[in-house]
Amino acid sequence: MFLKSLTIESEGHTIRKINFHKGINFIVDETKSSEGSDKQSGNNIGKTTVIRLINFCLGGSDKGIYQSKEFKNNLNEEVKAFLINNSVVITLRLRDDLDDPFSRQIEIRRNFLSNSKKILEINEKTVKVKDLDSELKKLIFGYEEDKPTFKQLKAKNIRDEAERLENTVRVLGNFGKAEEYEALYLFWLGVNYPSAEKKRSLLEEKRIEDTLYKRLISDNSESKIQQFLNIVERDIEQLERKKYNFNINEDYESDLESLNEVRARLNLLYAKQSQLSLRKELIEESKIELERDIANGEISQIAELYSQAKVIIPSLQKSYEDIVAFHNQMISEKIHYVTEELPSLQEQLIKTVSDIQLNLSKEQQFVDSLQKADAVDELQVIITELNGMYEQKGRLEEKSEQLQKTKATLSKIEKDLSVIDASIFSLNDIIQERVSSFNGFFSDISQRLYGEKFAMSATFEKARNSESSFYKLYIDSLNGQTGTGKKKGEIAAFDIAYVKFSDKEHIPNLHFILHDQMEVVDDNQIIGLVREVIDANCQFVVPILRDKLPDELDKPEYRVLSLSQNNKLFKI
Repeated sequence: MFLKSLTIESEGHTIRKINFHKGINFIVDETKSSEGSDKQSGNNIGKTTVIRLINFCLGGSDKGIYQSKEFKNNLNEEVKAFLINNSVVITLRLRDDLDDPFSRQIEIRRNFLSNSKKILEINEKTVKVKDLDSELKKLIFGYEEDKPTFKQLKAKNIRDEAERLENTVRVLGNFGKAEEYEALYLFWLGVNYPSAEKKRSLLEEKRIEDTLYKRLISDNSESKIQQFLNIVERDIEQLERKKYNFNINEDYESDLESLNEVRARLNLLYAKQSQLSLRKELIEESKIELERDIANGEISQIAELYSQAKVIIPSLQKSYEDIVAFHNQMISEKIHYVTEELPSLQEQLIKTVSDIQLNLSKEQQFVDSLQKADAVDELQVIITELNGMYEQKGRLEEKSEQLQKTKATLSKIEKDLSVIDASIFSLNDIIQERVSSFNGFFSDISQRLYGEKFAMSATFEKARNSESSFYKLYIDSLNGQTGTGKKKGEIAAFDIAYVKFSDKEHIPNLHFILHDQMEVVDDNQIIGLVREVIDANCQFVVPILRDKLPDELDKPEYRVLSLSQNNKLFKI
């Protein structure tokens, strides 16, 4: 799938239309150095905004168009007002084959308004925001599984955020889970991974069960619970013996037997009530604890972590709101999973309490009858003590049972994960074969660009704080770590090599690559990248300053757009 065009319209009037072609597509900032020192900000004329508009049409946030990546309160109010007040509509057209005018085309239209005025269409059909990701994934990749998402699949092709500008394969950033990276990497390699969603679900269930288990043993260990049970059972045995040896008139045997039956039922009901209450309490505590994790403005731990990260990495451009939204979404999903059982527990508790009240009423009837006996008071004391002991035993047994149940659940999850991991590792031969095939392109391109060979490797290893293993991808070169400019070239070489590799292996892929901040790459490497792009079946879209553009590339056929202080993207 290639980029065909990007159109910016306002109320039927075309503000700008950008037609893309195969090969290099420069978006050139013509501003001279003497005209101002802030021209490299990327916001004052709109060269980087082109990339963000493409991303917006492919499901990205509209805030990136007018909001600073670093300072969320720093808004370009002029651009924001223009987009909203003029009902600006962005239309992105994609085509399967740019050389075939009859090949399949996908048209995506979006505006910046809300509610009834919102426009979000694919091929003239209205789509809900929540369905956009899945619809695009199905149309472009022909893929309908939950993971990877379309957002994750496009991350490699649209490199305008810090984690994608600085990392070759870790394009989801540090917030991407190991299982998400594994699903993404195996998709890249064209390896069918039918158990991806099951593995993700099992890992989520395991995290919840781990939390419950830790909470259960926070006050009492398994050994302590068992020792308490032994003590209570000995006390019950002694009281039962006293009760058995108690002498009463035979006339009261029938009533006493009925009383004991009622109290036996009560003991079972109390134990059940204790079991249900404990489970309900654990779930509610887990819910409260998860709700505390929901990010709340500047007082959240994420805000503190984000602030610390900004001190360490000043160039960090990850949207704080995106991080908070992603975090809160995951917390909400966990809360829904944990509390799903609550209505059923509440219903069972109500039924159990009702049964207890009914049996308490029956118990009182028999007690009233037996109280006519001289010795019944002393017997009642023994029975009361027994009831207390059985209740205590029920609570301890429930804790022990819950611990064993949680351990058994965790054990089953581990076994299921081991089976899945084994099935994944059984694909290792084809995975290594695909990696080798990819490196055939990657190492050749890097050799031509830098005189050394970069290579990707795939290893199946345990993740930190997890018993499960995952495939991870690594990029290495013979000369060790690379500098900033060389790193950009490495990433570009990787992306170009992947297009060649995916075409060879018939893996669905986007044939356009969008890169920001290429000014740090040496002229020779930029020239070399252009040659590589021309040789590949892809498009390379690069915003670049005129001063950084090598003379031999300063040609009309390499440009798709020229901007300046007098000719800004939105012409405002």
